[in-house]
Amino acid sequence: MGTGTGTEKRKTGRPKGSKSGYTMSEKALAQRKNAGQDMIKSRAPYEGEDIAYNARQIDHVIAIQEIASHADRKDPVSLRSCFLNYLRLCQQDGFKVGNMAAYAAMGVDHVTVIGWERGTRQEYKDLAKFVKSTCALFRENMIADQKINPVIGIFWQRNFDGLRNDTEQQQTQNEMDSSETMTTDDYKQKYGKLIEE
Repeated sequence: MGTGTGTEKRKTGRPKGSKSGYTMSEKALAQRKNAGQDMIKSRAPYEGEDIAYNARQIDHVIAIQEIASHADRKDPVSLRSCFLNYLRLCQQDGFKVGNMAAYAAMGVDHVTVIGWERGTRQEYKDLAKFVKSTCALFRENMIADQKINPVIGIFWQRNFDGLRNDTEQQQTQNEMDSSETMTTDDYKQKYGKLIEE
């Protein structure tokens, strides 16, 4: 018999499809079962609505992964089709559209999409722009209709959509314009009083 670690090498060979020569002993299986039951008994049970919400989330995530399983990452048309299927899934399931889930439905992540944007292949640049702008339009409508917390909406717009406050952009541009054309005398005239005081 084994050393009590819960894994023992079986002399009869591996179970069909098993990659390992080790399987759990009956004792280890019983311990796992009891530990799982103890954990379930020790925590507070979820209410019906929580379970239903969690089940919907899991179903949605599984469906996204199923869409991604059909993605051909070497074919932008296939990736675009996966993205459109993701939008239809959100419509069907009543879920909000999100960038990370959209990328996952195409079998990629945000780093890949950034690479498309910065890359040289125009079809991938166009795909990245299409996906990001579609998500941004959806988000903008949700914010305008007060369906998303404005703070979260602004976070998304600044981090995913590249938007900045107009005042920030204008101030930076004005500072650049004035600093390029100002002479030493201009600086003395504008800031001299601050230095003298």
